[in-house]
Amino acid sequence: MVDKTFTYDFCAFVILSFLLIAAFFRRMNKGRTNRYYILTICFCILASFFDIMAVCLDNIALPENYFYQAAAHTGYLFTHNMTVVFFLMFIIAQTDTFHLFGQKHVELYFAISPAIGYAIILAINLYTGMIFKIENGIYQRGDFMIALYIIAGIFGIVCVIYPILYRKLFTTARLFSLLSTFPLMLVAVIVQYFYPHIRIELFAVTVSLLYISTFIQRPEAIIDFNTGIYKFNAYAHDMKRSFSNKKPIDVILINIANFFQIQDILSYDAANEMLKLVANRIKTIVKQSKTDADIYYLDKGRFRVVMNYGNHEKTEYTAETINAALKPKLPLNGMDITLISYVCIVKCPSEIDDFNTMIEFGKELSSNIGFTGTVLHAGELLDKNKYDLMGELDKIITDAIRENKFEVYYQPIYSLRDKRYLSAEALIRLYNDKYGFISPELFIPKTEQTGEIIKIGRFVFEEVCRFIGSPEFKELGLEYIEVNLSVVQCMQGGLAGDLITLMKKYGVRPENINLEITESANAQTQNIIAENMKTLLDAGFTFSLDDFGTGYSNMQRMASLPLKIVKLDKTFAEFESNPRLMIVLQNIVKMLKDMNMEIVVEGVETRELVERFGMLDCEFIQGFYYSRPLPKKDFIEFIRSHVNDSPEDIMSVIQK
Repeated sequence: MVDKTFTYDFCAFVILSFLLIAAFFRRMNKGRTNRYYILTICFCILASFFDIMAVCLDNIALPENYFYQAAAHTGYLFTHNMTVVFFLMFIIAQTDTFHLFGQKHVELYFAISPAIGYAIILAINLYTGMIFKIENGIYQRGDFMIALYIIAGIFGIVCVIYPILYRKLFTTARLFSLLSTFPLMLVAVIVQYFYPHIRIELFAVTVSLLYISTFIQRPEAIIDFNTGIYKFNAYAHDMKRSFSNKKPIDVILINIANFFQIQDILSYDAANEMLKLVANRIKTIVKQSKTDADIYYLDKGRFRVVMNYGNHEKTEYTAETINAALKPKLPLNGMDITLISYVCIVKCPSEIDDFNTMIEFGKELSSNIGFTGTVLHAGELLDKNKYDLMGELDKIITDAIRENKFEVYYQPIYSLRDKRYLSAEALIRLYNDKYGFISPELFIPKTEQTGEIIKIGRFVFEEVCRFIGSPEFKELGLEYIEVNLSVVQCMQGGLAGDLITLMKKYGVRPENINLEITESANAQTQNIIAENMKTLLDAGFTFSLDDFGTGYSNMQRMASLPLKIVKLDKTFAEFESNPRLMIVLQNIVKMLKDMNMEIVVEGVETRELVERFGMLDCEFIQGFYYSRPLPKKDFIEFIRSHVNDSPEDIMSVIQK
């Protein structure tokens, strides 16, 4: 008989021990997948220990060691086969699909049922020798040893098939990394079955676990080491997976609404310490509630607690406790910090069933909802149609660009000096068959984030050039059309050349177009916009400053720009309810007049406001009092119908 060697088992034992220690140092003790990964390691360590002991006793082959020899082999077979069971549970946890089995305590059944089965088989074996027997210190396999291999093989096959069935929940690299471990283990099992003295199975499992630790279970990639909880990328992965599986969960949203104000007051380190204190309070509450929950820190003072399996009573208790715990002042650096905390419960998938909607709802929670200090409920706050739209907005925009569904509207601008409609502003509009008209306030910021605003801006400018170059425009008596340039467009080095090329294509004179830039574009891209403006000015374009008064206006910067027109934001039309605003308005108008700039007032809706701004010597009025933005066809008809009207005629039509 060839003596067995435990060299591979010893190597496995040492490597696994280091893996187990490293797992705790790497904070891999949280979450279901980590739990089953660690259990797999633990059972593998036990199996290697029992196998080392069994090999040593087999090589000695003394009859008086029967009890220890039988115990060692029984312990090895039990822990070795349970390793496969926990590895399968680890894979199921990777897909987060335990809830699909329909059992409340399905994970417990997964662990206990095989354990009881193996225990019974191995207990019976001590009397029957059907799995193995020991005679005079000599270990021999029984006729039914193959049965344990078959059972383990079935678990192994499921381990391979399961991630393939749910491959949509994995990235290609992650799926490949997981599946690539099985050929090694299969080869090791075959070798050890036919050459029992080469104890290589556990070493192959160990190499696989080491590979998983390196490429799959990487807590440093998903844990925020300041707060000790999961980061945004883990939240995104887990929530998308839950929505894909239609898993019933409750999510507690926690937004610190005054996070930026606190951050401005505190130092960087102190702000991080504040976040750590908040995270620790949340972790303590979740632990005390004895619930199956994962905690995440996204960014900007936003925390999320995901309550698995949607136990609503426990969710309510946890949310109320968190809300109460965040109300007392936080003592930090000799100051008492008061948190303005929004806490809201979302039931998924009944209230929100996709990740983008969840993100949008979470962002707007503390900006669109008044602070009450109580726990909020998404079901009472949700405009489902709006958040469904936000979830689909990227696709809607992409489809609209591809299918040419954007349309340019024109809002007439009335000249108080010339007593007629002298110009108009071109405005982009988007109509969707499902949601109707989508507000530019929703899709413009989104297109600026994605860069699609460049294509949209070019489309608007080309449509305006096409209109100005048409016979209809020449009949209307308009002098120019105003076209907005977004911040992102202003950042494009080739902007000026592109606009000039389009203008020449349609035979448009530059004086027929006035380009609008915003205060934010002026502030953020000063050097680039100055270069673009110089090229466009040399070509004959004029410029106006849009939304003046919405930000912190830099007068020195504004004075340095070659502006023809300044458009006062519609907030200035509210001076009647704020007498101090009238004083500000009078001085702004005087300043702009002294700088030889013309003024357009936006958002004017009443005759009284028209008269008041007229008294201030503002040249142009734009607003619903005269007309809403109109499609090109309606705009042409509108201007044609008023081209010869006197001011009194226009007033009488408006009043009707």
